[in-house]
Amino acid sequence: MDIEQAIQYVFDEVEDPALIHPLLEKEYKNKVTRSKTLVHRMKKVGDLARYLKRFEKVPPVGDPKRKLYDRFKSLGLKTYEDLYSEFVTTFAHATDDVTVLDDFVIGQDYSSWDISIFAQTYDPQPGIYLIGSEPNFKAIFIKATFSDGKYPNEWIEKYDVLKYYMKSAKDVFNPDHKYNRSIINSPKYKTPIYVFEKVNTKCTLKGIYQYVKDEHDPSIDSRWFILHKVSSFETDKIVTQNEYEHEVSKQVDISKRRIKEERRSRLQNAAKAPDTVTVTSKQFVRNGDVIVEVLERAKGVCEQCKKPAPFLRKDLTPYLEVHHIKPLAEGGEDTVENAIAICPNCHRAAHHAAEVVTVIAAVVMDARKVLITKRRDEDGTPGLWEFPGGKLEGSESLERCLRREIKEELNINIKVRKYFRESVFQTEKATYRIMAFFAKHINGDIQLNVHDEAKWVDIADLNQYSFLPADVTFVQELQKRASKTKH
Repeated sequence: MDIEQAIQYVFDEVEDPALIHPLLEKEYKNKVTRSKTLVHRMKKVGDLARYLKRFEKVPPVGDPKRKLYDRFKSLGLKTYEDLYSEFVTTFAHATDDVTVLDDFVIGQDYSSWDISIFAQTYDPQPGIYLIGSEPNFKAIFIKATFSDGKYPNEWIEKYDVLKYYMKSAKDVFNPDHKYNRSIINSPKYKTPIYVFEKVNTKCTLKGIYQYVKDEHDPSIDSRWFILHKVSSFETDKIVTQNEYEHEVSKQVDISKRRIKEERRSRLQNAAKAPDTVTVTSKQFVRNGDVIVEVLERAKGVCEQCKKPAPFLRKDLTPYLEVHHIKPLAEGGEDTVENAIAICPNCHRAAHHAAEVVTVIAAVVMDARKVLITKRRDEDGTPGLWEFPGGKLEGSESLERCLRREIKEELNINIKVRKYFRESVFQTEKATYRIMAFFAKHINGDIQLNVHDEAKWVDIADLNQYSFLPADVTFVQELQKRASKTKH
């Protein structure tokens, strides 16, 4: 509230009287308008006080800035120079409230004005801002744009390794230029480099980076920096929920690429009590009436999978979560019509699930033999064998889908047993998730409705047949298990 009052104070005392004065020339009004734009983007009283301090002293005679001051005085208008002492007296209780480095949250969006106000340059155009005094800067802020051009910046590894062109003057890249030198010397002074990805007017703080090296292309005489991101969990910075999830996902990906023995060795020495990180997020103020209406409509049944709520809340009502069909963050409305009540599993899937076609396959066993089927020519994969099954439809259960598909394809009834494993296969058209279950033939004679051939084959002989790529994983696992059983 203080900052709104402070901005209004400046507007009432200086800006508005100048802008409405009939005798003040347009060139001076344009200068007031530019200053007004900056003042109205201030977020803290202390930042505004810092800006006004630039006008603490009256410009000397002969200084170009003196012309504006003299013209204001000739018209009886109050100037910023007149205002400064009054401002700091009126808002003395809040002038210490300034933006500090720790206010910048990794993953959060800012404007070029936010950055320039903090850097106290009040110029939103530059790509590099030096925070503090040379040579031991507190930080370096970089705004990286990725539009096409003669010198396009580039993510060598998305958000982890950045190629960022040096500041140039008329296509001359001088490493000794103040801004370039500050980045090259940043390891020496342990200066953190804050990288903002700029898209249109939005600058997203992607993280804190370290200078690794600079490179040179002699063919066009260009130079650029290679910057590596520091894990946000190692910076002691506040992060957004999205940044937190990104860092966790990255750690998991790194672990997956490591050798299993190496990972287990690290686990033996790992700390059992985890470190902490502060996470911030913005939340929409939800309409309680919408939530209650949607839950009452669902009557305790997930409106996605049609299954009963998995458990009861502490108030003994069915636990379902109200999910917006078109997300609020994408302009969706907080209305009953734009919301459904779904179980936690469907809710997580709605936010995080990949777009895949789910296929259920049956590993129908009879002693050491397994039923396999050969696809017809019109299927696009002629001559290849598979474990029979088909696509999951609507909200049917996996087991029901498998029984239906086997009945439709082979005219037999099966009993679905325990889950075997899954295989993920990608084509140009789609990604397929094949989930296989062990099954037993109950009754019925095999009738080929969609296949050319069906065989009961000993597990040891499966590698004599050419299988669909997605089913090769199942063959290998069956033979591996059979081999262990023999021994």
